[in-house]
Amino acid sequence: MIGRILLVMLLTAMLALPAGAGTLDRELAKAAGMEAYPVPLKAAAFELPALTGEARAKAHYRGKVVLLNFWASWCPPCREEFPSLERLQQALGGKDFTVLAVSVRDSEDGIARFLGGRAPPFDVLLDTEGKTAQNYRAMGVPVTYLLDREGRMLAGKTGPQAWDSAEMQRLIRTAIEKAQ
Repeated sequence: MIGRILLVMLLTAMLALPAGAGTLDRELAKAAGMEAYPVPLKAAAFELPALTGEARAKAHYRGKVVLLNFWASWCPPCREEFPSLERLQQALGGKDFTVLAVSVRDSEDGIARFLGGRAPPFDVLLDTEGKTAQNYRAMGVPVTYLLDREGRMLAGKTGPQAWDSAEMQRLIRTAIEKAQ
């Protein structure tokens, strides 16, 4: 009985929303290599140190669409996809969008060796104990989520990908436009 009541409440709430409110087109997300969620999902709050030394909280990115990538310098697929994250940031980064890389169970030395003295064009945060990754159900790396301007998860992907593809850029532009 309680299950039916919850189902009716959920359906009522969904019907009260404008069509497509806060969601992504599933086919567009699929073409970009991501799985769109039927409704935006609440994403856990976090506060982590950045490579620059300052702390960054999830709230710092509010108002931007964010591609949140959990990665590690010791992960071969992560190392392979990292340049495409940099190219994506260079193509679309600005006041409406950013890539955010969260290094999981990694060392600053490992990250520094991987980066080879260059600074990526987006924030790299350090989740040395893996607690933030755990809160996001990112049990392995790489795991990536597309967050809306409210910080809710719109879509997700486990595994590596070329993040700067035309399809991904179209998906991000759509997420930016929907949120305006």
